[in-house]
This record gives sequence, structure tokens and C-alpha cells, in this order.
Amino acid sequence: MERKGWSDIPTLEGLEMDWDYCPDCRDGKRLHKRLSKLDVSHLYGTDRVDVKMASVAATYDATLRDLSEGGLGVRLHKPLDEFQNLKVGLVLGDTKIIASAQVRHVRSSKTGYIAGLQFINLEPSIRKFIAGMYTSKVLRHGL
Repeated sequence: MERKGWSDIPTLEGLEMDWDYCPDCRDGKRLHKRLSKLDVSHLYGTDRVDVKMASVAATYDATLRDLSEGGLGVRLHKPLDEFQNLKVGLVLGDTKIIASAQVRHVRSSKTGYIAGLQFINLEPSIRKFIAGMYTSKVLRHGL
């Protein structure tokens, strides 16, 4: 069998799209509006929200950076692996949130690491609670 190079692949001249791409989000930026750490602190009167996370191999302590119906951002001292599956727990006011999440990105910062986690099969009641938090923020402080 003869090896072929990139130059052996025919061009795609005349290829046209019969539709216009439109991202699956409301404002062209993100699918879900995020609540920042400051937004959460205004709503619950706390400067810090602790987040507990557990994988098959380890547990992690983190602090909340931001939150949305789609996931959360956290600050932590240990790095996480991208696409790692975790159980995540945090308390907001009288509400305890426990959910499954997957690590989507990790980057180092001056004080440790920042990770973005995407919720996996978030319970509708938790999703509704987080959406209500955003509504409260808008009604209380404006956009």
C-alpha cells in the first residue's frame, strides 16, 4: 500500500454551506449567564463560598469563582485533569448543592489554579434554584 501525502487529497472547491451557523446560545456569547463571586456574596452576605470536590482518587477543597446553570468556576491549590469527572458540593444560604461535573479547563494562577467545571445531568430543582439566583441579582442590582 502506497502512502499518500496531503497534496494527494483533492481540494474542496465549490463546497458551499446551505445554512448559516448560529451558536446555540441566547446572546452569541454564553449559553448561561454567570453569577460572579461578588454577585453571590451580595446575595448571601458572605465573602467566600467553599466548594468540596471528590474524584475516584482524591478530594479537593476549593472556593467558588463563578456559577451558572451550566457549571462553575473554582480556585484551588491542586491541579485537576481536564475531562476528569467529579462530585461537587457547596452551600448557598440554606441550600446544599451536590452535583456531578466534568473539568473542562484548568489554568495556573498566582495563588494556585483556576478550573472551569461543567455540570453533568444537573437536577432540574438545582437548575431552577441557580436561575432564580440570577433573577434575584437582576431584580436587586440590575444587569
